[in-house]
Amino acid sequence: MEDITAIAPLKHELTDVECLIVFEYFSRRLVDHRNLAVAYADAEQSCSKNEQLRIEYVQEVDRWANEMLRQAWAACDEPGSQCPRLEVLTETSISDLPRLPSVHLTAKILNTIIFLHLTTTRTYSSQTRAFLLRTFGTFDECAVARILKNPEQATQAAQAKNDHADGSDIWRRIGIGAGAVAGGILVGMTGGSAAPLVGAGLGKVLAILGIGGPIGLIATGLASSGAVCGALFGAIGAKETAKMVARHTREIRDFAFLPVHEPKDSLAVRLCVSGWLTSEQDVTVPWKVFDLTQDTFALQWEVEALKELSSALYDLLRLHAVGYITWQFFSYTALSTLMDGLSPLFLLQIGQIIDNPWSNAKALSIKAGKVLGTLLANRTFGNRPVVLTGYSLGSLVLVEALKHLATLPVAQTAHVVQDVFLFGTPVPTNASLWTAMRRVVAGRLVNGYAETDYVLAILSRTSDGSWNVAGLHPVEVQGVENVRCDEVGGHLQWRGMVGRCLQICGLEGLVVEEVEMRVREASETAAKEGEVEEPIKEEAFIG
Repeated sequence: MEDITAIAPLKHELTDVECLIVFEYFSRRLVDHRNLAVAYADAEQSCSKNEQLRIEYVQEVDRWANEMLRQAWAACDEPGSQCPRLEVLTETSISDLPRLPSVHLTAKILNTIIFLHLTTTRTYSSQTRAFLLRTFGTFDECAVARILKNPEQATQAAQAKNDHADGSDIWRRIGIGAGAVAGGILVGMTGGSAAPLVGAGLGKVLAILGIGGPIGLIATGLASSGAVCGALFGAIGAKETAKMVARHTREIRDFAFLPVHEPKDSLAVRLCVSGWLTSEQDVTVPWKVFDLTQDTFALQWEVEALKELSSALYDLLRLHAVGYITWQFFSYTALSTLMDGLSPLFLLQIGQIIDNPWSNAKALSIKAGKVLGTLLANRTFGNRPVVLTGYSLGSLVLVEALKHLATLPVAQTAHVVQDVFLFGTPVPTNASLWTAMRRVVAGRLVNGYAETDYVLAILSRTSDGSWNVAGLHPVEVQGVENVRCDEVGGHLQWRGMVGRCLQICGLEGLVVEEVEMRVREASETAAKEGEVEEPIKEEAFIG
């Protein structure tokens, strides 16, 4: 068990000049993050013409940014009685600044900022995590979480360490023992329950950390407001989820969050959504590519409809239709011309897939997405940032969730979603949709597409009449990262290739062995389903 000094530098570890360098670096990059977020809101406003929404969003981002600046000011133990306000026109370049202190000591300051952020706001904002990862990338959330969950043990460990040290024993200097921290420094993390955070206790812990100055003001404010209760972790059990779903809709019959790995109450959480299922195991199995550094959950939704869709898609492959459609797409420039050239029998066969399993599952995904958006806004996973990943109709669920979040009050949604990774998504690329989603995502919004996904092409274009499908083309919207997934040879490969595509996106926290195993399985399945026993006769498809 780490002691409290493991997450923050002691006074003698950093000079005043080094603290000033860290603060200046932090403040400049914070302005850059703030300005980028405002630019995304500007892009949305240009489409929606909703100026009031933009104003409210900018106000919320400015409030958060100034709060973060105060926490950085305190963590860096800056001299002076008042933290400066964030100046949005300030210099954002860091090229003229001296080098930061060592990675180890800089990470300790960041750990302290996270600690202060959690204990003073009772929330780990998605904006905070996205900003810190984008700007620094190196901090120890696991250590912070362990110390926050076990304050007494952390204090005892630090005191035991210092019992063997010289006369610089900070514990005896401060006059505080391990028992002073127990009983409520932060949140009770187990079972979704929350214990009180007492301002006086926080002040003592911060004194233990060797941090003074403005932190005393924060601690005094907490103490004067009585017991401050917070909950970083939500109740994600099946019963609780079922109750919430029942309150929001009667049209979703199957909806639950399943753990991919045993949850460990990490400070951030992943939520993954599959798009079609060959078996119930496909709800969680594709997402075992993620490691144990974060709690990872999979959304189970409408299993029977997704299994029916999977069977229909494989039937389509067995008709050898995809090979013919591929050839036709190279031959025709308009969908109407292509459809005119197909035989009534083939149109009937593909129409059965579009009009029944695909349309049914798509309609259910839209409903499930709205429910998911409501649950995210209500902080089902607690007050911690959520990273969303999905493929096929699973991505559509996430899109609908983000669309719903974009309609809710800014203060309720600006700090929920950190990053979003969408693959093979059957939605249009229009700017109004993607700018709205971009605003509610604090970090990365990634569109993974495959130009050779002809199943998605024919299903989306014949059911919706849309040619510009995100799963097939880049999305030309500021802040949307487009990742071309050339290894994905068809729509049914997304499940096995999602780990590889996440690697291409540069995502950390993946298990390489699991990724490679899923890729091999996807290749073997594609080879098996793509076998042609007899030559394809064009007459079977054309009139």
